[in-house]
Amino acid sequence: MTFPPNSNPGGSGASGPSRAGSSGHSRNGGAVAAVNLALDNILRNHLRVNDPRNAKQVADGLLSYYQDSPQAAGIRQEVSGLPYLPAAPRGTLPASAAQPSSSDTEFHIANGDVEKALQDLTSNPLTNDITPEMQGWGDSIRGAIVQGHAAARQGLDPTQRDKVMSVRRQLGEYARMARFVGSLSPGMTQNFRRLGRALDEVSAVLLVTLGESLASVGFATGYYLLQVPLPELQQRRDSVVFALRNFNGGAQQSYGPDDWPRGIDAYRRLYKWLEEQGQGDLRSLLLENEVAQTMDALITRAQNGTSEGLRALGVTAQLDIERFRRMAIVAPGAMSREDGHFDRSPPMESYLQALELFAETFKPAGGLRLLRIARPPILLYGLYNMNQIEDDNALFDLIAVRGTLATIFDGLFPSNSSRGVQPQVLLDMLLLVLDRGIDLLALGSATKEGGPTEWRAVAFWAIASVIQQLLQGGNAAFGAGPIADYQRLNPWFGEDLTQIKLDYANATLNVPGLKRAFHRFGAIPLTEVPQALDDRKQKGLAEELRVQGSLEERWENLVRTVAPEAGDQQSVFVLLRKVIEQAAFEAKVHHLPRIAPALPQQFEQSLDLIARRV
Repeated sequence: MTFPPNSNPGGSGASGPSRAGSSGHSRNGGAVAAVNLALDNILRNHLRVNDPRNAKQVADGLLSYYQDSPQAAGIRQEVSGLPYLPAAPRGTLPASAAQPSSSDTEFHIANGDVEKALQDLTSNPLTNDITPEMQGWGDSIRGAIVQGHAAARQGLDPTQRDKVMSVRRQLGEYARMARFVGSLSPGMTQNFRRLGRALDEVSAVLLVTLGESLASVGFATGYYLLQVPLPELQQRRDSVVFALRNFNGGAQQSYGPDDWPRGIDAYRRLYKWLEEQGQGDLRSLLLENEVAQTMDALITRAQNGTSEGLRALGVTAQLDIERFRRMAIVAPGAMSREDGHFDRSPPMESYLQALELFAETFKPAGGLRLLRIARPPILLYGLYNMNQIEDDNALFDLIAVRGTLATIFDGLFPSNSSRGVQPQVLLDMLLLVLDRGIDLLALGSATKEGGPTEWRAVAFWAIASVIQQLLQGGNAAFGAGPIADYQRLNPWFGEDLTQIKLDYANATLNVPGLKRAFHRFGAIPLTEVPQALDDRKQKGLAEELRVQGSLEERWENLVRTVAPEAGDQQSVFVLLRKVIEQAAFEAKVHHLPRIAPALPQQFEQSLDLIARRV
């Protein structure tokens, strides 16, 4: 017996859990519908067939889908009466192996530097007491590098881009930790700092490789990157179809005798409302075939995330899904009542939310600056988009300044004296915050107004500003704020700040390049801390500062595990925490957000909490 697509074969005569009206029928019917819908979607989307139950159409679709494979060519030859698999033409040369690019060579050099530094720290007699810890570092760092390098080659996939940035953050924190431990470990300072420099090299190569992966597919002047990977796009498409079936009563689940038909009632009111409001064209979005056809066309146009597909999608998606956004705006009016209140319909809300979720997929994602970082500026003219805004040039300047500062910082305090620990730790912290700011700007939306990533980067510029003031101004740098308050209660802290200024001044006396680098950094417009920020921007800054403050709190025990000498350096960790608090004060973020408490496990606990408040 043949069943129509997306039907339940149980029927009224079925027995057991499939019997009509039983709870098992709803569960099994929903599962069968989900499986059938998934199979139909695969056949329609990939084989481009109208009727998934038509064997002839499926066969033709398979032959067309695999037309470039040797098996398909053999089938066509067999139909013509020729051998099934023709031999390869004589004289055909095997494909030559891909030649390594400059980024591959640079990655191997940087990865070799990391490996040598790890082997040195693991086998050095001075680290015998922490050999297991160093082996743990090696396993974690090697695993992160392998993941990051594999993901960097797939820059068009947003999931892989996110993974690369996560690996860069992880390696950056290891680099700072290595420098931190080196500053507190006499005799091993340069050994640890070599590991930090090698990790910086790998992080930089990963960012360049990520940008080159966009250039290697011919992205060129394209403006568009998908927000989500293609598999998730298909899932969002299926969510719309499922929500529509539940909304219009086609979900193969009957209402109970005491259930209010919220979906059917809202569907009837919406259908009438759209006609009355002159939006009758939106009623086509209440038909499954029409909605599915529109979404399938967009998914097909993406061409599995290729550069050509994304460029075609970037100039058509916003117009093709405009109806989805109009529906989300107009439809809620159908549920309004004369007294000004709105009736709520969960099935209708689910459908509108699914439409908006699918529409948001085609909002361009940030990341085009990665391509500009990876390619030399001389190649941008003609081959790539030259409509750069000033922020892009400022990002290039920031990257250059960061490299200059890192080169100088690693040689300022080679003696590792107790007096040189605090300024050296501050300089290492400055490198980390510059890296985090560069990452946020590289993922920006490349618009003149800036976006959330640019706003969040202000948190790191505030930290950098506080560090500069501490190094150059000492205890007189801050007239108000957490640092000034703390030194009034603890005179020793003010003496430490004065000593930090003196040590830094002596170490940088014959380093003119450092002053020029800080001057260039201060001249970059992106690194300025605005005098006033709205609530939305302040929230982003507060979240970033909370993350950084939480990191500083956890590092105290971690550093002491690897560097036992850190037990006498309590003032270092106090100083780092006060830097974060002062940055929040300088950025006008008067309090850092607290983590929301978890929901009670049982409703009795909720009632108990309410009773206590009463």
